[in-house]
Amino acid sequence: MPIQPINNISTTIKKKKTPLNPVNVTGYGALGFGTISAILAYKKKFKPHKYLGYLAGLLAFVHTGIIEFYHYKKSKSAREIK
Repeated sequence: MPIQPINNISTTIKKKKTPLNPVNVTGYGALGFGTISAILAYKKKFKPHKYLGYLAGLLAFVHTGIIEFYHYKKSKSAREIK
């Protein structure tokens, strides 16, 4: 007599790929490029330091813009519910 399984759990569990969060990408990108820029400034390599600083500032600006857009979108939907 065969033994019946208690439950049918699949042995292969496939994880869903989550899309990249633009807030995380821009935030960590700004921190990373800012840190590298500071290290290069300390080592007196000013030309790459300047460009990496601009890139870090741009990513920080985009990061803030995305966050403010999400706040605006959330507050707008909250106002429509009332």
